[in-house]
Amino acid sequence: MSTKVLYEVFRTRFEGNTLPSKEAVRHTRAVGDLVYIERVPSPRHGAGIWTAMLLRADEETYIIPVLDRARLRKINGGILISGIEVVPRGRGMKNIRSDNYPQTWWCRPVVITHSVFEDDPIGHADPAESRRQARERELTTSLEAQKIAEIITRRPMRRVPYDPRTASGRSPGYF
Repeated sequence: MSTKVLYEVFRTRFEGNTLPSKEAVRHTRAVGDLVYIERVPSPRHGAGIWTAMLLRADEETYIIPVLDRARLRKINGGILISGIEVVPRGRGMKNIRSDNYPQTWWCRPVVITHSVFEDDPIGHADPAESRRQARERELTTSLEAQKIAEIITRRPMRRVPYDPRTASGRSPGYF
C-alpha cells in the first residue's frame, strides 16, 4: 500500500489583517503539496531567504499565493510558517507588480493512502490484463483516427481542380 503526504494549510490573515475568528480561518483551508525552498542561499546555515508554496498535483500551479521570506516553526500538531504573501498584479512581463502582505500559515499533514480504492477493480488487475486493456483502448482510438482521416481525404480541399500551369495565385479558387 502506498501513501502520499499532502498538507492542509489554513491562512490566518487576509490582505495583512488578522482574520476575526477560528471559523474564518477554517474557511481558508487548502490542501496540496507544501514546498519550502531556499530562494537566496547564504554561506551561513539557515540564514538564506526561504520561500513557501502550496502546489497542486501537477506540481506547477499555486493553490494560494507564495510566501516570501518564510520562517518555519514547529508547533503542537503541525507547523507555522510566517512570511510575506506576494499577490501578483497584471500579467505583463516588463512591468511586474505585486501586492505584499504579512501572512501566517498553519499547516498540518494529511496522509492519503490507496486503500480507499480497494473496491476499484481496475486498480488491482493483473499486469497482463492491464496491457490487454491498454491495447484495446489504443486500437479503438486508432480506428477512430483512421475514420477521421478517411472523411478528411474524401472531401477535396480545393474548390477548383488544381492545374499547375494556371496556379499563380491570382485566379479565384486557388490557395
